[in-house]
Amino acid sequence: MSPVRVTDMRWSWVRKNLLLLLTFSGVLFGVALGLALRAVGPDSTTILLISYPGELFIRMLKLMILPLIIASLISGSASLNAKINGYIVVRTILYFMATSLLNALIGVLLVVAIHPGSPLARQALTESLTSSSNTTSNVNILDGFLDLGRNIFPENIFRASFQQVHTVYEEQLVTQHNNITGVDAKITEMVRSVKYRAGTNTLGIIVFCLVFGTLLGSLGKKGAVVVDFFSVIDTVILKIVTGVMWLSPLGVASVIMSKILSVENLGTVMSNLGLFIVTVVVGVFIYQWIIQNLLYFIFTRKNPLQFYFHLLEPWVTSFATASTRRDANTEGDPTNTTQPNNALCASPSPPTITTLYTKPASMT
Repeated sequence: MSPVRVTDMRWSWVRKNLLLLLTFSGVLFGVALGLALRAVGPDSTTILLISYPGELFIRMLKLMILPLIIASLISGSASLNAKINGYIVVRTILYFMATSLLNALIGVLLVVAIHPGSPLARQALTESLTSSSNTTSNVNILDGFLDLGRNIFPENIFRASFQQVHTVYEEQLVTQHNNITGVDAKITEMVRSVKYRAGTNTLGIIVFCLVFGTLLGSLGKKGAVVVDFFSVIDTVILKIVTGVMWLSPLGVASVIMSKILSVENLGTVMSNLGLFIVTVVVGVFIYQWIIQNLLYFIFTRKNPLQFYFHLLEPWVTSFATASTRRDANTEGDPTNTTQPNNALCASPSPPTITTLYTKPASMT
């Protein structure tokens, strides 16, 4: 192969992966400049101005989440028959349940094995688990499954875009009459209540959009106009997202610099969070590189490494923005309904470990 041909191939690769290279450069630039500016000691106003471009970048990404999910799922499911869409809904629900269980199991095992929290938390956690009754455990498991059903079928689809249902236990002071002494005594009881918390009800929106798109596609020519409407919206949203992603080098650098500068004692924080970081990294490695690779190979019969290569750009962006919901979008046919499923497969779940890390530490 001639040197000219090799040079052309290299430049072709650079042009094709220019956004990835720029985003990765933004990460390195943000880390280097953030560490360098720590010696200067900028004030809070300066840090605010440095973080402002990154804040706008993240806000633009979050703005695209719901329109992208709704338009792509409706337009994609409308092009398939009802039987295939039924399989997608069932597999989506089973995937959420299975991966949630695996995440919780991995988190519990790693926290017990590594124990990233306070040294005294292991003893407190053991005593707490020993003293807990089986009835309480069953109630908590039951609440989890009931909340799953409530989120699958939200009572308000607009509310599901920013809130999700969860069960909480609150202390309530009640008056209990003693028939023997005839004296009223006030006692505290734990009362179960269903409330809303901040967070997108992704599962409920996915189920609604798949059902809506399936029935829309079954209308044939009557629903063709609406299908075209959502297809055009999906195309426009993807173009907007593509344009926003070209701002990722600046946004990523801004976010990383502001986070580094906002930490008062970086060395102390890193040393205190050392075991926590190790626990999260090990958990993500097990879940992402073993479980997810195995699931991807079983369902697609394809090489997962080739799939991960196309996720380099979203990973680099999500590393700084901590917003994997938009970053998990991949290039391709906007009506391809396998994209949302692949995106779900690419999203690890360290929050389980984070919750278990903070919970035992609060016992001491």
